[in-house]
Amino acid sequence: MNPMEFNIPADDKHSFAEYFQQHIEPKWRRYEAKRIPIVAKYQQRRKISQPISYIAMFAGLFGFAGIFYALAIANDDAFFLVGGLMLFVVAMIVGVAVNFWAGSETFKFRDGVIKVIHPLVLRYFGESFMLNPKNLPEIKAYQRYGILPKYDRGYFQDSVKGEYKDVAFLVRELNLSVANGTEDNKTKYKTIFDGIVIEFDTFKKFNGETQVRLDKGTLGNKYQAFKQDLSRVKLEDVNFERQFEVYSSDQVEARYLLTPTTMARFQSLSNFYGSQLEACFKDGKLFMKIATKHNYFESKLDILKPLDFSHDIEQLFRELNQIFALIDALKLDDKTGL
Repeated sequence: MNPMEFNIPADDKHSFAEYFQQHIEPKWRRYEAKRIPIVAKYQQRRKISQPISYIAMFAGLFGFAGIFYALAIANDDAFFLVGGLMLFVVAMIVGVAVNFWAGSETFKFRDGVIKVIHPLVLRYFGESFMLNPKNLPEIKAYQRYGILPKYDRGYFQDSVKGEYKDVAFLVRELNLSVANGTEDNKTKYKTIFDGIVIEFDTFKKFNGETQVRLDKGTLGNKYQAFKQDLSRVKLEDVNFERQFEVYSSDQVEARYLLTPTTMARFQSLSNFYGSQLEACFKDGKLFMKIATKHNYFESKLDILKPLDFSHDIEQLFRELNQIFALIDALKLDDKTGL
């Protein structure tokens, strides 16, 4: 694993190679030495667990067939119904248990490696960079920005906190869903948002609230105006107006924030992300909501092979450089304005 061969920005190649050799390579070598006996043990256990898994799978299918026979053909015959149900449940438990027994040590090892290596890679960008820091706000804390949809269930996945050009930011993977009927007495959910939210500190001074929302058509826009304690802001940029609707508590401040240059940047960013970007300026912060299918900060590490962090490192660089590009594009580091 040669850090000079990583697909990262040219400006970072030499400095990151030095950082890698000093901070990551020693741990990589120690983890690789630990990995070999763990994988050997896993492979030995798989020789036992794999045939048991196949037997459990066929037993489970046989049990399911017994249940089907009892209900559909044998008029709820208790022998086939109870026997089939017990066989199905026991087979599933055995299958799960034996695979957990075989792979638990490898799962634990992989998780431990990622929890050490990923923060080390992030630390290259600065001491402020942290993966999944503690005491982060709950989803309700972000509802004050007014651009999250109404939801019944929501959860965060990975989060990264950092600072670029003196602009502090927090990026978080977020999934929101609404109840969508029931099935087998369990509530079904439909995803209404899957992507990232980013909270930036800004140097721009503003007292009110300004929302940049996707244009939802005449009826949708009127509904947004009705439910928000904000007024619609008419802007001169026709192309921007086709794509976005702006609501603000202060018409003058909204125009101060959304200069022609800033509107052009929002349009460019929205096109880059497939027109799935909304934002809110409030309390000295810029909050952005971006729908995306990309799974941020997700490791592809395969510990059954010699440890290779190149994919994870390259992905972290790409993802963070997207965040840095947002800061650059919107000039959030500009102390004289956006």
